Amino acid sequence: MRKLAITLAVILLLSLGCGIALSACVDVRVGEDGTVIAGGVKYKIDGQFATVVGYDPEGGRRLKILSEIVDEELGIDAEVTIIAENAFSGADIDQIEFDDDFERLTIYPNAFAGSTVKDIEDFPYTNVTLMDNALAGMSELTVISVRGDSRERGCYYIGSDGGLYGVGNDGKVTLYLVPAAKQAANTYTITANIVAPGAFSCNKSINTVFVTEAVTRICVGAFANVKMSRVSFRDATAEIYVEDGAFEVDKDMRFEVSADSVEVLEHWIKLSDGEQLEMLSGLIHPIGCTMTEPHIHGLSEANASYQSTSPAPATSLEGIPYQVSDANHYRITIGESVFTLQYLFTTFTAA
Repeated sequence: MRKLAITLAVILLLSLGCGIALSACVDVRVGEDGTVIAGGVKYKIDGQFATVVGYDPEGGRRLKILSEIVDEELGIDAEVTIIAENAFSGADIDQIEFDDDFERLTIYPNAFAGSTVKDIEDFPYTNVTLMDNALAGMSELTVISVRGDSRERGCYYIGSDGGLYGVGNDGKVTLYLVPAAKQAANTYTITANIVAPGAFSCNKSINTVFVTEAVTRICVGAFANVKMSRVSFRDATAEIYVEDGAFEVDKDMRFEVSADSVEVLEHWIKLSDGEQLEMLSGLIHPIGCTMTEPHIHGLSEANASYQSTSPAPATSLEGIPYQVSDANHYRITIGESVFTLQYLFTTFTAA
């Protein structure tokens, strides 16, 4: 019994040792470029802090990012606080796992962009700062998991759609990432307050997005490298700001709003400057519009005034200059482009 007790004690001490300094259980060495390599991940050591700067192509397809690097022989005792920009860019790997007990971690833009990573495991549930596009560009990602499950302020969690969400100090919920290769449905309904840059980047299947009244901001690059045909704003009276460049627009893309007045539709037009409106070919619609040719909505009789005895007067709507080009208000000119005009209906069919 005494021998068994001693053996168990030794096993316990060894396991505790691995728990206290996980890097002690991982081979730590100095690479030819002066970086420290542990578990296939490259770190730059700066005193008591360490930054993830890359990976070892010979380190296998499953990598683990440690929270600290400790090695007595090399004289290293450093806390991992940063994952650098493009650290895993283009990496041919399957899985990245995060250590526990990160006291503070900042992930810089495009840290994993262009990699083949399919699985991110044990993402820290708190103490993480995500810079814009920190998780963008992972076209093969199918799943991300979070170590904890808290929806308190300052915490991250996984939603029912498999996306990564975070709760800000103001209580607003931000959608940071929807795994690009996971979402098989062609439609997606956004319920978060904020959609972060790169949240849908490289998604392969979504072509229709429904935006609920909960959404207050869609950030630039939120849908980078995503070609869609329809974005439907379900409640146009909500306080929402769509940043320029939030969507990758092509000529056939439709923006729909549930507007039942000229004033409400003008709110949406105001979100775009003249250049963006021109790029959209005027495809801003009230829900229920069935026209397929390029046209624009929202010009009232007062705005669409035309003088038959003189050239059409140049004017503007919410700062966007335009000119009515025929007596029936059928066409308007924005910049050098001419659009067919369809008046906003006083009634509409809500989808």
